[in-house]
Amino acid sequence: MKPVEDVIACVIDQGTFISIAEKLGETCAKVFYHSPYETEYQDIRACVQGHGLDNVERLDDLFDRINEIDLFVFPDIGFSSLQRHLRSLGKAVWGHMGATDLELYRDFFLDILREHGLPTIHSETLVGVTKLAAYLKEHKNQWVKINRFRGNMETFRSFDYNHSIRKLDELAVIFGGAKEHVVFVVQDDLETVGEIGYDGWCIDGRYPSASFQGYEKKNELYLGSLLAAEDLPEEIIIVNEAMAPILENYGYRDWWATEIRKGKDGLPYFIDPTPRMPGQTGEHQLETLTNFADVIWQGANGFLIKPEFQWHFAAEATLHYDLKPRDPTVTDEWKTLHLPEDSRWFKFYHYCKMNGIYHFTAKDTDEIGVVLGVGDSVEEAIKHLQANLDTVKDLPVSANLAGFASLLDSIKKAEKQGVKFGGRIPKPAEIFKDGASL
Repeated sequence: MKPVEDVIACVIDQGTFISIAEKLGETCAKVFYHSPYETEYQDIRACVQGHGLDNVERLDDLFDRINEIDLFVFPDIGFSSLQRHLRSLGKAVWGHMGATDLELYRDFFLDILREHGLPTIHSETLVGVTKLAAYLKEHKNQWVKINRFRGNMETFRSFDYNHSIRKLDELAVIFGGAKEHVVFVVQDDLETVGEIGYDGWCIDGRYPSASFQGYEKKNELYLGSLLAAEDLPEEIIIVNEAMAPILENYGYRDWWATEIRKGKDGLPYFIDPTPRMPGQTGEHQLETLTNFADVIWQGANGFLIKPEFQWHFAAEATLHYDLKPRDPTVTDEWKTLHLPEDSRWFKFYHYCKMNGIYHFTAKDTDEIGVVLGVGDSVEEAIKHLQANLDTVKDLPVSANLAGFASLLDSIKKAEKQGVKFGGRIPKPAEIFKDGASL
């Protein structure tokens, strides 16, 4: 097997993880980036993602260069058949190989948990908006999830039927004539004493000797710590061991992240699997992991090598674009940023670069990426993130760091319940001494 410095790689996704291609470009001989763009009427936004980067070449036609590419990296959901085909050709593939069905099909995921002895929350599978509405009339405080169509509906909480009528009406409009064919999974609310998350990877059912685990404020903040495999919280170990043969059966070689809640009964409830790069919680690995490219290259070939981490703690914050269109009904304006030359600590989504300026193509969102912070203590990691954010204080971007206070509180509460985080947990006042970020 050739050294990673001689490898030609190609990263394939829908635009969220272009930064992985840039990171591989620091080590590999050449890196291509490909995202789908073929439609009946082509849209320039889809055609320019990954264009203009210093060490990455956007590749429109994947099969034009397929013979020269050694490594294919699939950091996100989808492309299952392509992954299997490429591996059948003898190519090294870092990808989920279809295991994203665990994330897409909620009823299938729950069946897997039951089959392998993991605890589950009471849930009902309901087909159609009418059956969903009837169930919510009789059951309060439910979590409503959906199979497959997350682009149309994210998980929502139904406190009671009266407060969910507007949402049900909205779903009926969204799904139109197919509204009685959509599969919903409705779960009881679970009283917990803490939430734990694993952020690592898995190679044919094997996990690395050290990984990050952490706490997330949904779509805003993340705080993680590095632990040896044997020192991970018991809940993570139980879930990973149960899932290992399932992932091995898929031929899985990819990032692996989990959301686990510790119930008041002491059991680990595996809430959500992330069989891919976990966005807004996993990007720090591009900088904390010093042998990042080799981990992927060797892993794609079936070898689990020792990860080499430079720091023991990492923080992430979602970066929001603050300039709003003059017309609030306009959702397709491009966003632009002229960043400092060294933007190592920023990992962006859906972008290209022209004349030294970043252009962001995603619609209907102000989220353009994440800003990172690292260190050998919790305090160092958060302060490093603050310092990196300060470098763009004159630009139209922001991140809400106030939630770190509640994250620190959650970590302290979890440690009282025996869930190890590692390292000293500071008080918020020790980090935000001026109170400005609180």
